[in-house]
Amino acid sequence: MKRVFILLAFSYLNATSISSLLDKIEDTPDYKIDRLSIKQLRATKSAIRGSLFPKVSIFGAAEHYNMPVSMKPLLPTESGKLIQSHSALPFSQNIYKIGFNITMPIFVKEIYDNKKRVEHLLRATTYQTKINLIKKQALLVTYVSNLNYLYALKSALNKQKNSIYKSYKAVSVGVNVGRIPEFKLLRLKDAINQIKLKISQINRNIIDIKSSIYKVTKVNLKSRVKVSSSRVPRGNFYALKPLKEKIKASEYDLKAKKDAFYPKVNLKVVGSRSFGEAYNNKKNVVTNMASAGLYVNWDILNKKANGDIQRAKVEKIKSTLELAKTKKDLQADIQKINQTLREIDKEIRYIRESLTIKKELLVGAKTAFRLDRMSVDEYLSYEDDLAKTRADLANLYALKNSFKAQKGLIYGINLKRIFR
Repeated sequence: MKRVFILLAFSYLNATSISSLLDKIEDTPDYKIDRLSIKQLRATKSAIRGSLFPKVSIFGAAEHYNMPVSMKPLLPTESGKLIQSHSALPFSQNIYKIGFNITMPIFVKEIYDNKKRVEHLLRATTYQTKINLIKKQALLVTYVSNLNYLYALKSALNKQKNSIYKSYKAVSVGVNVGRIPEFKLLRLKDAINQIKLKISQINRNIIDIKSSIYKVTKVNLKSRVKVSSSRVPRGNFYALKPLKEKIKASEYDLKAKKDAFYPKVNLKVVGSRSFGEAYNNKKNVVTNMASAGLYVNWDILNKKANGDIQRAKVEKIKSTLELAKTKKDLQADIQKINQTLREIDKEIRYIRESLTIKKELLVGAKTAFRLDRMSVDEYLSYEDDLAKTRADLANLYALKNSFKAQKGLIYGINLKRIFR
């Protein structure tokens, strides 16, 4: 007996808790993929911001022409002087160039709109990532609650089996001396076998749920999970936050599409050095060129841009309607959950009282059965009734945890604050 107690104590101390399982969710690839979405949008935002800065590039070229061409623009007075002095003229068939380009947007209005759009999408994705995490937490709480229910159901059936087995041992004595008909003994033996069959089916269900828990946490469970919970504080509908940010993002998307019709002003600076062989005296020639200018580009007619504007308008309307629909659904969900939780608390109170009564009734039924004042089927009905009540109580606790997890999800509360 002492050894059994030590083993039970050791098992309890090493039992997995719901809080440790909730921590494991953040180590899974699923959660890391969600976090990568945030990094992608941050990179997009950084790229848009970077497009406002000058872009500097260098180039090199080797060009061959079918006739000598100018290596740089040459003024008439300058060309006359070069001809008179028999100097090298900057015309060549083979020209080699090195240089640099600098470009910078001076006024491209949609860049700023797109920057704002990505900022709101980044906030929306951050909110959605948290929602996805809590969804996985709520799913885990439901799995664990169902697992604990199955263990409780298995425990109730084992107690029922042991109780019937005690009656079986007592009846077998009477059967052996011919005082009790063997029919009763066979009936009890069949009842025990049926319970064993139910326990085997429960074991298969436990295997299935453990597999589902592994998918969410990468943890192989060996036993039931310790779960304690606190009250879920009231809050705002968290699922509305990403939708509101998406609406703002769609507004800036529409604005960007309209602003695409504004003139675009860009600064461009080019500098180059050319190398060649003068066609008139075959001497090497080196010339330098540089230019700077402001360039205006204005789309007067762009049918595709008109289509993009209409699409952005539809997207904004769709996001607004989705927000209204989600708010309506969440109001219905939270009302249902609150009412259901109140009813579950009542049922738990009633079943606890009923469980105490049924235990006493079973004691009387066992005595009546042994004194041959009750049939075997009547006695077994009391056993079934007590086992069912124990299972119903465990099921209510599982349901309560599941509804509390859903409530935490609606309010955007990390379930590690609720379940321990």
